[in-house]
Amino acid sequence: MKKIFLMIFLVVFSISIVACTQTSDTTTSTTLTESSSVTTTTTEPTTIPEIVTAMSNPLNVGLFITETPETSMGINFKLSTDTEGYVEYHQSDLDNFIRIDATKKVTPVGSKTVYLYEAEMTGLTPGQTYEYFVSSSDGTEQSARYEFTIPSGIDNSFTFMYLADPQGTAITNYMAYAYSILNVLDYSQMSYDFVMSPGDTVNDHDVRSEWDWFFQYSSFFITRKPFVVTLGNHETGYLTDERINSLEFDGYFNLPNNGPTYDEFSEIDGDLRESDFDKGKTYSFDYGNAHIISINTEILCDGTTACSEYDHSNAEILKSWLRNDLDNSNKTWSIVLLHRGPYGLSYDTYNVRDVLTPIFDEFNVDLVLSGHDHQYSRAVYKNDVMIPFQEANNYERGILTLITDELYTNNFNNYSSTLGVTYFTGNTSTVKFYGGDKNSGIEVQYKFIDESPVIPFITVTADSIQVVSYGVSKNAALDIVPTGVFILEEFTITK
Repeated sequence: MKKIFLMIFLVVFSISIVACTQTSDTTTSTTLTESSSVTTTTTEPTTIPEIVTAMSNPLNVGLFITETPETSMGINFKLSTDTEGYVEYHQSDLDNFIRIDATKKVTPVGSKTVYLYEAEMTGLTPGQTYEYFVSSSDGTEQSARYEFTIPSGIDNSFTFMYLADPQGTAITNYMAYAYSILNVLDYSQMSYDFVMSPGDTVNDHDVRSEWDWFFQYSSFFITRKPFVVTLGNHETGYLTDERINSLEFDGYFNLPNNGPTYDEFSEIDGDLRESDFDKGKTYSFDYGNAHIISINTEILCDGTTACSEYDHSNAEILKSWLRNDLDNSNKTWSIVLLHRGPYGLSYDTYNVRDVLTPIFDEFNVDLVLSGHDHQYSRAVYKNDVMIPFQEANNYERGILTLITDELYTNNFNNYSSTLGVTYFTGNTSTVKFYGGDKNSGIEVQYKFIDESPVIPFITVTADSIQVVSYGVSKNAALDIVPTGVFILEEFTITK
């Protein structure tokens, strides 16, 4: 991957941070001074860096994961009028473009109608770079020309960037989101093969400008790397609204359609969901030596959701689909993506926990990624019991809970997947934080509730999953310009 270099001055800021390490016997607090080496500016926080203001993606072009990511690439875009659209692509070292028609998705967004399009580029070769653009049938609207590369060697190793809940309500929120990611990329020099998010890419699903901002300020990656995302609560609607079957999420994104087909939704009065409403929200795909599953947790309503009850008969169909999907996988690793996690700090999503975690235990799922909480946490659970750890690296931020029982020798930063399922919640990648204001009472081993965006990178190899989480320091949560980047934690799960 081409490295991102920020053309701005280097300034070193010193900041004081208070960190806590908690054990079953004692709690100690340590004050440390950190010198940040990330590139920052000397401008006032209200000054917007040019690298951010220059971002453009007027046709909301985005690349998306497919069921066959080693030979194909999904694409989605919008046009301003009700016309036909197409995609042209070619291998960069060859001259001939391949032209494919795009499927039109007429999507209501608020009081407006948006014309969105999806297609799939096929016949791709690992290791090759492709150039592409999208256009209206008459050529009056046409995107810039972009490039992507199909990775090779992913059976040995691959890396993805994890962006929790990018939602914002103002253009400056999305600017801050973009600049946080760029600062982390510059600091870490990490390369990545795709980008994953647990949903809530927008704050209000029926506000068109938020979708436009998301694609504009994600343009530096979403036009070059495939996006993997699941449905968040801010992207869904009411079960009694006929739009539940044509969500903006379906219009703006183009994701695999291999999820469950349900029976009639008849248990909840006025439920208008159709049997295929979950296509593109619950789905799975193989990537290298991992099997990755997205599950739409909005189907499992509870007291923390817009609907208080869920359709039990169709939940059984979801469970059967999940069991069958996991049972048919021959991959080394299994990774699950949720919006609402079962062991989160902010919300006690008990239906997600009761319905899904027994299946995760049954099939030895390795890693469950979630969002929704806007607080960072990690814990290992098996059969609804948190696995104890006695040892860990030194944590300078957040609260880590260890035990002092000498019978346990598990290290929290390097442990076997046989211990249990790792549940990982990634805080937020933008400006919305709960900072301890919400408390589910759920027990976790490690939590970080500061108002700092966190951008994790997850690397999957033949015998390990390695996670490095980068935090972004700011003077205030809404600031666009960070004051530094730091490593929050690193851990490895082994086979």
